[in-house]
Amino acid sequence: MKGLKNMAVLALVLAAALPLFGRGRTDSGGSSGGDTSREVHLVGYLLGEELVGMADVMRELNIKLKRDINATMEIRYIGWGDLASKYPLVLASGDLDWIYTAPWAFYSQEAGKGAFKELTQDLIRTYMPRHYAALDPVAYKQAEVEVNGKKGIYMIPTSTPDRKVGSILIRRDLRLKYGVPEIKRITDIEPYLEAIKKNEPGMTPMMLDNTYDIKRPWGDMMTERGLYIEDVYFATGSGLNVGYDIQDPTGRIHSIFDPDYRGGAIEAARKVKSWYDKGYINSDAFGNTVRSKEAFSQGKSAVAFGNSIDLQSNMATAVDNGWDVEIIPIVSPDRKAARDAYTNNGVAVAANSRNVERTLMALDLLMQESSYVMLDYFGIEGKNYVMTGDGKVAMPAGVTNDTNTYPPDAAGFWFVSKDLQPPLASWTNSYIAHRQELGGILINDALKGFQINKEPIKTEEANCANVFSQYGSPLFLGAVRDVDAAYAELERNAKTAGYDRCVEEARRQMAAFVLSLQ
Repeated sequence: MKGLKNMAVLALVLAAALPLFGRGRTDSGGSSGGDTSREVHLVGYLLGEELVGMADVMRELNIKLKRDINATMEIRYIGWGDLASKYPLVLASGDLDWIYTAPWAFYSQEAGKGAFKELTQDLIRTYMPRHYAALDPVAYKQAEVEVNGKKGIYMIPTSTPDRKVGSILIRRDLRLKYGVPEIKRITDIEPYLEAIKKNEPGMTPMMLDNTYDIKRPWGDMMTERGLYIEDVYFATGSGLNVGYDIQDPTGRIHSIFDPDYRGGAIEAARKVKSWYDKGYINSDAFGNTVRSKEAFSQGKSAVAFGNSIDLQSNMATAVDNGWDVEIIPIVSPDRKAARDAYTNNGVAVAANSRNVERTLMALDLLMQESSYVMLDYFGIEGKNYVMTGDGKVAMPAGVTNDTNTYPPDAAGFWFVSKDLQPPLASWTNSYIAHRQELGGILINDALKGFQINKEPIKTEEANCANVFSQYGSPLFLGAVRDVDAAYAELERNAKTAGYDRCVEEARRQMAAFVLSLQ
């Protein structure tokens, strides 16, 4: 009996120690359900450029991860200019555990190649309990893609989709200085571009980069004309202009070569060409890797293209510089835009990761634990930010947005919970008004969960993507001699490459998807 009693006592002692040595312990005291007895080193990839303060943040992050789940982490970056070429190479190398992904960042393409591990709700529930509790079940449906004839989930979507819309920034102080009327749409912007070209010799009216910006003026004008289509073949730096109207629940597939779209596409291209010919757009856009929003903050571009979220830092820099700026949302004629999908920011686990469970446990902390979110999104308190008395995030004394080594939203952790992020003290009245306006602009897109399976037309899609890169990009930028001839050349080469098959396959799959929703 005495031996049994001693064994019972020993069992109680071991049970008490288990949260410290055998399972994940967290700041909130909850268990994340995995064995953490073996220390592991995790490698993750984000998009963009590494910030100067990243090393300091990672040092603090690894102290927390080591304490909570007996892991350390290394984060590497894929630059915007290298995204299309480097993203698949990183996955093929096998030297990673997780990577940022989204429909616009090769999610369905790489899942279809077998580069991502298939995840289940049970797996997420077990190793990411916080995220599982915060995630709307709709997110799982949106994340489904078909791989080898079977639908599955290959990413961890964000629990808090961005409340944002495509937008542009302009210098209100310069607009008023040169007597330019108020601008509410990009189609009204030419007098402003003309004034900048004439009066600001050190500034390019629109300094575009070769990845994000190059198609924006044309695409924004298509949106404002009511001709925007959600491109079902879109990925960063590509797309076939085949898609659906976000306000049409039938899912009818259109292309820019359809009669209803042809005239508007050509008209928008003519307008952009006129801007290009007048020197309002930089002639080196194909070789430029600096986004317009960065050039804007440097005083080199009079327009910044982005969205409601990623233009925050530019507005903060403008305040530091004493500039008055305006944010202009890009919306349809009835002032509507689609809400973001849960999948628009997400993370995939590499198929050959040897640390799947610990990767999920680490991501649960990064995405849903308050102290982790403040660290990975805002940096180190006292160095990169301070909290104001009214609960807002502000810059420490002597630190500006330009000198901050880890500015908010800039590190690439766009998938973490926004419900745990306080407002910024730097938000201007115009930005606050813009955020309030979004409530009346954003509408649900019932077809957001559609993910096209490119396998049946992978050769045609790849060939058409090359055609749009070679012939479409110059047309959309305005860097062509004759818009009508360039448009005809694009259409002819696209049709030869198998464009009609891509359109028909999109129609077939969309029809099946719409039927599945009924």
